[in-house]
Amino acid sequence: MTLQNIWRKLREYGGLITALQIDGGLEEGVMTARMPIERMHTGAPGIAHGGSLMALLDSTLGGVALTHALANGRATSTVEMKVNFLRPAPEGETVVARAKLQSAGKSLLVVTGTAEIESTGEPVAFAVGTFNLYALEKLPQFAS
Repeated sequence: MTLQNIWRKLREYGGLITALQIDGGLEEGVMTARMPIERMHTGAPGIAHGGSLMALLDSTLGGVALTHALANGRATSTVEMKVNFLRPAPEGETVVARAKLQSAGKSLLVVTGTAEIESTGEPVAFAVGTFNLYALEKLPQFAS
């Protein structure tokens, strides 16, 4: 299963990535996802809520982890994630996140990613995530 097929299935499912309007895929071997900052994404007036940005980063880092896991006949889920917020993401902008695999062990993956304002390239956040690997059969809706 390709990452594009996974994104399609997740969007069809209608969960958080659909609600937050996150869209993603592989670009030049790097997982990339975008999210427009609209009123529903804000905490303070005109500024993206940290939870919205964390969801974008978790989806992006998770896409990297899932791509690696599926290539090895496994599934994955987030164990923990740390995010450093660097500057506000204003309403009306689009935030783009990029992630890549840093380390792959027998049962854990470490993935890092950044988020930036797409129009200016200004960094918004940096994240490090740890993901576990488990049997693909535990995730039957993505096994085909």
